[in-house]
Amino acid sequence: MSYESEISRRKPGLFIFLVDQSRSMSKKISGGKHSKAQEAADAINRQLNEIISRCTKSDGVRPYFDVGVIGYGYKSGDATGLISDQPIPINELESHILRMEKKTENIDGEDIEIEFPVWFDPVASYDTPMVKGLTIAKQWIDDWVQRNPDSFPPVLINISDGGATDGNPKDVADQIMEIGTSDGKTLIWNCHISEKNEKSVSFPKDETEVPEEKHAREMFEMSSVIPDSMLAIAKEEYQNVDTGARAYVYNANLEDLIRLLDIGTRVVYNKVK
Repeated sequence: MSYESEISRRKPGLFIFLVDQSRSMSKKISGGKHSKAQEAADAINRQLNEIISRCTKSDGVRPYFDVGVIGYGYKSGDATGLISDQPIPINELESHILRMEKKTENIDGEDIEIEFPVWFDPVASYDTPMVKGLTIAKQWIDDWVQRNPDSFPPVLINISDGGATDGNPKDVADQIMEIGTSDGKTLIWNCHISEKNEKSVSFPKDETEVPEEKHAREMFEMSSVIPDSMLAIAKEEYQNVDTGARAYVYNANLEDLIRLLDIGTRVVYNKVK
């Protein structure tokens, strides 16, 4: 499969973000000032804003992508769409903004106050029904592929700090990775975030590169092999990425989270016609 289809208004792409909202997400992320839930929510909200920016032309926001966000763990055993109950065109996303927030960021050594949109708030409660979240994503992807059979394949990015509490997520992930368009199978990227101050493992090729920890090996196996046509972008941030590498970062800190979101979406931006 090529993963070479251009993205246009006639043949849009699809991004789905899954975010763990379980109680363990209340702990501070490694390398960050805030909880994993807060940092994950901020990162996805900003990525959505970046997608809008990249799709904005002189005539407005063009519908190059459909996007959706699914949260799992906000209620015991449950998962739901956080912006809408199905993916929506990127040009409709602005109408779903909850509010605008001002935050101070250090840019080139100077603290600058910026304003950015918030589509959903951080949550950290209950368990980790990742299987439920993936099951909803599978239905979204199934429906979308039927309507867009020749588009660039869907990209699903999952952000979690641990294992599922409602079964084996690999079973559903394997089913998702078998759903595809004429251009290739759905891609799953996994960011395994942590509060541990330990070395992360980025885009491993073999499971032996990942610590012998049940959930780490599980998330490695449910991550897509990065297509050769996309390796160059991953190598811009991580020089040791080889052919056959999986779209997975273990023990990710805040910097890794931001990088993975950027790489996982930028590989598709480059296909916009």
